[in-house]
Amino acid sequence: MYRYLTAILCAALLLGAGPAQAVSKRELQERIIRLERLMEQQSEMYLRLQQLQQEIRSIRGELEVQGYKLEKIQRRQNEIYRDLDDRIGKLERAAASAGSEGVTQQPAEGGTETEIAVGLQEQQAYQQAFAHLRKLEYPEAVSGFAGYLKTYPEGRYAAKAQYWLGEIRYVRGAYKQAIAEYRKLIEQHPDNAKVPEAMLKIGLSYRELGKKSAARKQFSELIARFPDSPEAEEARKYLKK
Repeated sequence: MYRYLTAILCAALLLGAGPAQAVSKRELQERIIRLERLMEQQSEMYLRLQQLQQEIRSIRGELEVQGYKLEKIQRRQNEIYRDLDDRIGKLERAAASAGSEGVTQQPAEGGTETEIAVGLQEQQAYQQAFAHLRKLEYPEAVSGFAGYLKTYPEGRYAAKAQYWLGEIRYVRGAYKQAIAEYRKLIEQHPDNAKVPEAMLKIGLSYRELGKKSAARKQFSELIARFPDSPEAEEARKYLKK
């Protein structure tokens, strides 16, 4: 193709010279050389243009991919925010419904003055931590419940305090810490009514951490231990996904 174009251009030069003008062989060769150089430059420019077009297509493709990834991330963030709002709402409702727990319960009557004083101190420590929770003052609530458990590891509100520590971690997305707190509840208070919920939340925490195998194992353990509980029903739904 290149030689064919060169021949056409040479013929055009010869015809353009006219019969009245004699074109020497040397002049003709110089013209051909100039034309060949021009064609080479044009060919290089054409190739470079093709390369630029290819780079543009590649950049556009990458932009589309990145745009899709960004859109996916934004959707996931929106889901996380909605889920977090839902969890906070549930925690608020749970705290509100349990608000009377730390107020109406009183130390057992008939004890010594020292026992009554200690009982009141314990109750006050729990109430103070719970008051922070109701106001959604999470750092203060965590500090309060942790302080209560340190002072009264076998206290009357120990299971409740441990449960709320797990709930606060879970709501705030600290899933590893939530798992640890829920496990303490299960191990230290195996007969507590909150154990099924703690087991379910452990499974959900594993899901959020991307540990699907551990989550499925936890859900299966929950179903085996508490087959008729509402939490077991929830676990079955997650196992089907």
